[in-house]
Amino acid sequence: MQHPVRLAFLGAALSANKGAAAMVESVVQNTPRHVGDCEFALLTTYPREDAARAPAGAPMRVVALEPWRLALVEFPVALLSAILALVGIPRGWVRTGANRALLDADAALDVAGISFVDGRGVPITVYNALTTGLPLLLGVPTLKLAQATGPFATQPNRTLARLVLPRLAVVCARGSRTREHLDTLGLDNVVDVADLAFSLEEAAALPADVADSIRGVGEHLVVMPSAVVRRLLERRTRAGDPDYVGAMVHLVRELRSRTGLAVVIAPHSYRAGAPEGRMNDGPVCREIAAQLANDDGVVLIDADLTAGQLRRLVAGARLLVTSRFHAMISGLATCTPTVVVGWSHKYREVLGDFGLADLGCDAAQLTTPGAIADLVEATLARHGEVAGTIGAGLAAVRARSERNFEEIARVVGVRGGPR
Repeated sequence: MQHPVRLAFLGAALSANKGAAAMVESVVQNTPRHVGDCEFALLTTYPREDAARAPAGAPMRVVALEPWRLALVEFPVALLSAILALVGIPRGWVRTGANRALLDADAALDVAGISFVDGRGVPITVYNALTTGLPLLLGVPTLKLAQATGPFATQPNRTLARLVLPRLAVVCARGSRTREHLDTLGLDNVVDVADLAFSLEEAAALPADVADSIRGVGEHLVVMPSAVVRRLLERRTRAGDPDYVGAMVHLVRELRSRTGLAVVIAPHSYRAGAPEGRMNDGPVCREIAAQLANDDGVVLIDADLTAGQLRRLVAGARLLVTSRFHAMISGLATCTPTVVVGWSHKYREVLGDFGLADLGCDAAQLTTPGAIADLVEATLARHGEVAGTIGAGLAAVRARSERNFEEIARVVGVRGGPR
């Protein structure tokens, strides 16, 4: 009797970065329609937190793959197994947790979201290469599902990308700029897709306390700040420029004054009890809300919501302002007009799919928050037009999102023998 299709996730977690969680949840929801029954292994940097967050009813096991474990245990073992395989020694001896989960899988799914990008620093680039290279060393078919990559102009990014990407079963390019970057490498394994999270189902309801707090303020905007953009902005700013928190406070006050709408501040990446970091917007959201505490029209959602619940939160807004990529995806997926304060080509290329690239601005504009408030005000003035434009483009984008699952089905359609 044939076993269910076994798929192993890399580059994702259910905790902290809810963009990664959205991609995992979307694969779990949609892949069985294409391949039948599935079993999943989530190789995660947050094994303790994720163990309690597996999607309800999904056959998923959580496997630890913290950065130290990847670099010091799993990758060296995988490299040794690849060397021994060259002289005919099978990999049955490999028993480390992540490697064994990969060897048991029909395919590995890299859902990192963004990888092999110039300017992100050597440690992150090396981490990208180790993560995606791990299943390749084990002989496991590996798909890099929808994500942004490139440019590849600097070292070591160009060399590592040329070493890893051609060996993948498929590289799913999320947007025209990413495709242009990949074309500079001369790859023949690239397909054009839209983000996995366009296929994510919205949660049926918000937690009762969250729903109650929003219900009390009536029609509102949702603002989703980013610890990543805070760090980038504060590196760039000159003496006299506002810091990130000050800029966001100014922006929220401008929005309240100009629109008369309430503002709901919510983190799209969240780790309860953890300090601020790339994967935790909770602290910066609390700082912003604390400076607005005397305004009853500003509400803070200080809660660890699922990706589907965050989508429902966004869907209830008149307009979304965000610096988080997958918050933007939720805005577009629910036809919610969305203004993006971003830091990479990945934002504008997706907005461009809807003819709305003008709704994306660089994080540097936070030094003049009034300019962003101008854009929000102008977008609200043509709310129906913008929502209609999103709706008109959504079917085609969702069809491209579906290609991710079609590629999974293609790759697992022919299964090899024991590894």
